[in-house]
Amino acid sequence: MSESPDQAIAIGNFLEFKSSNYPKLSEDEAFERFASSVLLRQYGADHADIERGLVSGTNDGGIDGIFLFLNRRELVDSDSVRLTRRKAALAGLQTGMSLDVVVVQTKKEKKWDSNVLPKIESTLKVIFDDNQSAADLRSFPLNDDIIEKAMTWRTLRAKLAMLVPVVHFHVYYATFAPQGNVDKYMQTKSKQLKDWLTGCLPTGSTTTVEYVGDAELVTRLRVSTDFMAKLVLTKPPVRQANALVGLVSIKDYIDFLRYEKSATIREEMFAVNVRDYAGANVRVNDAIGMTLESNSDSAFWWLNNGITVIADKANNPLELEWVLTNPLIVNGLQTSHVIHEQAVAKAITRNRLKESILVRVITESDPEVREAIISGTNNQTAIASLQLHANDEKQIRIEQFLHSHGWHYERRRYQYRGVKVAASKIRNMTEVGQAVMAIRLLQPDTARARPASLLGTDLGWMRVFKPDDSEELYLKALMVVDAVDDYLRTPAAKAVADDSTNARFYLASGYVLQSSGVTKLEDYEKVPIGKLKDKPTQSTLTCLHKLLNEEVNKIDDGKTALDRIFKGPNLKSAFFNRIVSQP
Repeated sequence: MSESPDQAIAIGNFLEFKSSNYPKLSEDEAFERFASSVLLRQYGADHADIERGLVSGTNDGGIDGIFLFLNRRELVDSDSVRLTRRKAALAGLQTGMSLDVVVVQTKKEKKWDSNVLPKIESTLKVIFDDNQSAADLRSFPLNDDIIEKAMTWRTLRAKLAMLVPVVHFHVYYATFAPQGNVDKYMQTKSKQLKDWLTGCLPTGSTTTVEYVGDAELVTRLRVSTDFMAKLVLTKPPVRQANALVGLVSIKDYIDFLRYEKSATIREEMFAVNVRDYAGANVRVNDAIGMTLESNSDSAFWWLNNGITVIADKANNPLELEWVLTNPLIVNGLQTSHVIHEQAVAKAITRNRLKESILVRVITESDPEVREAIISGTNNQTAIASLQLHANDEKQIRIEQFLHSHGWHYERRRYQYRGVKVAASKIRNMTEVGQAVMAIRLLQPDTARARPASLLGTDLGWMRVFKPDDSEELYLKALMVVDAVDDYLRTPAAKAVADDSTNARFYLASGYVLQSSGVTKLEDYEKVPIGKLKDKPTQSTLTCLHKLLNEEVNKIDDGKTALDRIFKGPNLKSAFFNRIVSQP
């Protein structure tokens, strides 16, 4: 049967996507990533987000991916600070914020499978049932990735209960099948799943159950990944070269910060800002808030340094209205969040709402110039986030060294947006940090469970990114983990255990430890970086995988999720002791 025009377009885009981004993956694995990237465009999900959400494999419950987003941008997974008991775990979240749950199933086929939605419904019913323990989910059976996502959903739902989030639940089944071939039986199953979900979610929630076939894929492919925001000035701006400076009323600036017809702030605007919002009680922010709450003879913009925005484009269809493409606030995060929070609390006086704030907009395409602007504006005040290191000399050296070897180090989110580089060759700070934890620190448990916790402390950061360590370490770390990932996709690996998420960092640690030749674990840290091996063979990894699986089976009592074993200390000790004791 010949392809429809929509199938030809969708398949052509997929093949180009695979060739450009994931040439080593099978077509089924690449299609999971292709379809997910198309379906998650509205959330600004990058390659790392997609990898974190994918759960496919044996006993996947008919689900390829589960993604949880707060306020449409913040991806939450098992190591998210939002799930912890820290005092600031829910900082920045407001009552009624949005919680999106996206469930994806993909099939690289040209016909529909009428059993997909019933299988997803069966899986979601056990996930939603809090009486079903991790052991119950294992016996369903569901694999460890799905169980981890289930527990993340349950924990997040409980943590956010007091904030009464508006839940938007989406279920997508994506394939190349003709959109018009969705029959009445499939429509009935879609309605059945939607009705059940609606009954499980709080009042005001929304549910979407959608068959995404050839035509819908094409429609979604046409949607730009860019985001726009309208900036309304009070008077014509001062313009020079690629920049403009003008005054914006506080009321209009609030609209600029938020999604249209929503009280939710657009967090994507702050993606390159290395600071986190410090909170309303910090002295400077408290002063800004008090100014907004009271009237005085001093105009607001006299008392504030203003806002700096970098945008890809700035068009003015009307004299005072500017439409900015991909605006990024590089200076003014604290002011912006205080204004937003005070507006939510209805604490800004009417007079202040009419007053203005100074806004600078720079449109610059040259990456080096943009980097200079971002670095300059972000080095003006104290910083409290992982991104504080983005401009470190060490980080720049790592980026340059990895680039010379075909890797793209993403020191800052969206750094490679619009740049044609293979997604499979992009690694962010956390991913590189995890690789180093595995092959240099021999902490696969930390790399698996809580990498952000280690990197979030000064001591932990310095252990992973020592100023004196050669950049060769980071290349070797990526090469070893990449080789392990390739192995875990093979039939040989799946024959041992189809549990790549848990095993990958353990196999990376096991390989470098074994290949170092040390007979005492404490001697490993003395091995020079230049002596570390970085080319594991399939036979070597298979042997290590079998050894690892033996130790897992000794610890596993069948009553808990397997990820607890991999995230705990016992497996690591047993696995390493077996390796160093081998003749």
